[in-house]
Amino acid sequence: MALRLPLLILLTGLAAGCSDLLPLDRTVDKRTRDASYPALIPTETIRAQATAPRIAPDTAETLDRRSAGLRARAARLKAGVVDPGTQERMQSGVSE
Repeated sequence: MALRLPLLILLTGLAAGCSDLLPLDRTVDKRTRDASYPALIPTETIRAQATAPRIAPDTAETLDRRSAGLRARAARLKAGVVDPGTQERMQSGVSE
């Protein structure tokens, strides 16, 4: 009797380990599954790219112009789509 419970737990665990609970292989398409691994890049190359300066002397001006453009676009998007006269006619209904 003392060995039955651990044996039952062991067999249940083994049976659960052999089952296919999550069919992950079926969620990946054949092209992706058969694709080759990407080429590995030496870490020196990655570090050289990471330490390269990305801020140029005109970066601040470029960002200022871009942010001004985005703010103007946001203001245009906030404006009403339908002019007030058309809005009033729509509210009163169509009359012939």
